Amino acid sequence: MVLPPILRIIDVNINRVSEGLRVLEDVSRFILEDTESSRKLKSIRHFISQLTAKADLPLTQVRDAEGDIGAEFDLTNGHVNLVSLVRANSRRVQEGLRVLEELAKLPDIRDIISSEYLRTHRYSIYTLEKHLLAELGGQNKWKIQREENGRGKAKKNRNKAG
Repeated sequence: MVLPPILRIIDVNINRVSEGLRVLEDVSRFILEDTESSRKLKSIRHFISQLTAKADLPLTQVRDAEGDIGAEFDLTNGHVNLVSLVRANSRRVQEGLRVLEELAKLPDIRDIISSEYLRTHRYSIYTLEKHLLAELGGQNKWKIQREENGRGKAKKNRNKAG
């Protein structure tokens, strides 16, 4: 039997990972217009949401947002640019996946959630973070290139780095 406090940790980290992935996916999709990275991020996000459904854990029943002593801790001052936004959300996803991975090694959870799949996705995020940061480094070049081409989409060949 999985204890309610462990379920709360799983719930908060699934939410953390999903929210961070959505930010990364939107940057990839709408700012970088990077089809391949967007697809990979969406795939990982769907894996995380399916993880909850397949595990059939009563996560919403143990959720206690009002009673969460850490809910009001916000140590961020915002982001200075898109690079810091991507870095912060990549770390958020990586840390959340690591927590889930470690919990998945507990006897009551190992048959419900695969720590190996979580590890694989965590390493995918390391690679995607590096790619997105490299792509953002060339963002100004693309903006000029798009304006010169007179169209709103960047060249498709930039997706190969991912």
